[in-house]
Amino acid sequence: MAKDAYWFKHDSTAGRGLRMRKMAHIYSHWGKGVYWDVIEILRDQSNYCFDSDDSSLQMLADLIGCKDESKFLSWFRDCIKFELFIIQENKFFSEVLCINMEIWESKKGNGSKGGRPKKTETITETITELKPNIKANRNHNRIEDNIIENNIEERKLKFASTLKPFLDKYGKEMIRAFYDHWTEPNKSNTKFRQELEKTWGLEKRLNTWKNNDTNFKPKQKQQIYNHDSNGLI
Repeated sequence: MAKDAYWFKHDSTAGRGLRMRKMAHIYSHWGKGVYWDVIEILRDQSNYCFDSDDSSLQMLADLIGCKDESKFLSWFRDCIKFELFIIQENKFFSEVLCINMEIWESKKGNGSKGGRPKKTETITETITELKPNIKANRNHNRIEDNIIENNIEERKLKFASTLKPFLDKYGKEMIRAFYDHWTEPNKSNTKFRQELEKTWGLEKRLNTWKNNDTNFKPKQKQQIYNHDSNGLI
């Protein structure tokens, strides 16, 4: 097994997210311990998911050393209810784990190639190469855990995903420029430009950006033409 097989991100605030607190309120510290035991199992799977049928869940309970299968199944159903886990095509996964591992896999791949990728490559990957199981289930208003909110890179990834539906309308070049502008971080690297806005309407912002871009380009071309005609360049 690879040296990194056991690695996964565990933020110091992970236990204080709303969904985790709901689960812990019912199952106390036992429920939190079982949750992280299951996350470790999911991390070891090639696609970070596990079969969700009763037989597989009973086997999972045995793998983590839980002897009360009935209690474990009840705990699992509540985790689904609270969206700590998501079921898709008879398998379940942790959206947070998949997001963290997506970022980790990308960084690992960049490191093996030597150095950091060009910014254009990074932006394209951020917008277009999300894991299928996350893409099918992501809801912009649903990701509320501090696990996501306290990491600026993950929040940038979340912001990038909201731009993807507009790629066909505005094109990759404009979307990339829009992303670069609005994800510029503050000096402390705790927030980026879009998060500092008091109001935000994505479609209106994109339309304004497009209009400004359209109005600006002909002006530039006209200046170049006049200078050229006057022999200035």
